[in-house]
Amino acid sequence: MTRLFPPIEIANIGTKLFVAAGAGEAESCIASESLITSSLMGHDSHGVLRIPEYLGFLADGRIVPRAELAVDRTSQATAIVDCGQGFGAVGARHAIELGVTIAREQKTASIITRRCNHVGRLGAYVHQAADSGMIALATCNSPVYGHDVLPFGGCDGRLGTNPIAYAVPTGRDPIVADFSTSVAPEGKIRFARNEGKAVPDGWILNANGQPTNDPNAFYGPPRGGILPLGGSAGHKGFALSLLVEILGSVLSGVGSQDKEVFGNGVCFIVIDPTAFLPLADFRRLMDETVAYMKSARPAPGLDEVLVPGELEFRTMRQRERDGIPVDDSTLTAMRNHAGRLRMEFPDF
Repeated sequence: MTRLFPPIEIANIGTKLFVAAGAGEAESCIASESLITSSLMGHDSHGVLRIPEYLGFLADGRIVPRAELAVDRTSQATAIVDCGQGFGAVGARHAIELGVTIAREQKTASIITRRCNHVGRLGAYVHQAADSGMIALATCNSPVYGHDVLPFGGCDGRLGTNPIAYAVPTGRDPIVADFSTSVAPEGKIRFARNEGKAVPDGWILNANGQPTNDPNAFYGPPRGGILPLGGSAGHKGFALSLLVEILGSVLSGVGSQDKEVFGNGVCFIVIDPTAFLPLADFRRLMDETVAYMKSARPAPGLDEVLVPGELEFRTMRQRERDGIPVDDSTLTAMRNHAGRLRMEFPDF
């Protein structure tokens, strides 16, 4: 069963739980707010359901509370951010802020991370850059423990869900695209399992390489696999996923099979459009481009053409009003962690 809760209520609970687990107030607030924002935007797979997961990481030491960030400015336009194995949202936010700062100076910037935990919704960071008037592209890989995605034509997981995100400023809401290079992120499969629902055709295979709609058949044991984006053209999704792996792993000096690595390898590329034209002109041309896309006649059964991010912004405004969904499994897990941490938990 899933119920709706005011976002601020769940955000406050998340922050208090992280603090009770030993994290600092500021980092706990950033981590909690990043997950609540994901739920607000309709990305429940990277939202509230991750709070218990992060609490587990704090308990077993995979998230280091109060971790110090270190920056190695490797050239005028490039940098490496060592996130110290702290909250991924804290490290990624610092990295994109650095990217924006460098891009203002150099008109472009490339930032990679090391020792960065799970960053949540990748689109949040490029959105942040777009709000500063920048074009931003991001990629994010997972280490070997998260290799649930099958290479095209294979039956063994060799890649993470490896999302790509980009954001572009306009005169209104920015364009924000954020998609896994697999047909679906693992979190959506987990969300379906928590709700006792089947997943759509073409998402997953069982451990024998056979198609299935049962999330439990994916999780096993033995473990199944997630298909790459593209269906019969899955070689294209596989190629994009491999690019993400290269930027997130190889470029940062980490092997794809390194079992000592935990978390995400993130690459941010930031471009200042004022290197080419005034920002006001860029926004105007973007508005014209968006209007042109939306002027296409809707396909049968649809009301309109949507550009990337448009649905998420509508969902955000609706959920700010009505609340965000939290399933009972997640609530129970949060309550259990609160008991372990001797923290009072609301009686929902």
